[in-house]
Amino acid sequence: MELRCSNGILFGFLDTQGKIPVIEVKCRSRRCGHEPGAVVLHRFSVYTGDLLETKRFKDPAQETKGDRR
Repeated sequence: MELRCSNGILFGFLDTQGKIPVIEVKCRSRRCGHEPGAVVLHRFSVYTGDLLETKRFKDPAQETKGDRR
């Protein structure tokens, strides 16, 4: 389930499919590894609020002129 405000801005996801329900949110802090061209996602337990994991990916929305085909 997507978590959006009344303006439609996406703030996170609620995932209840696994053993532990989690909330996944996008982080924009450089301390967590965010930089241009990267996406950082934190996953928190719905029950305890504990941080379960942090993942860092390349941002597929960020293209440079040399990457276009």
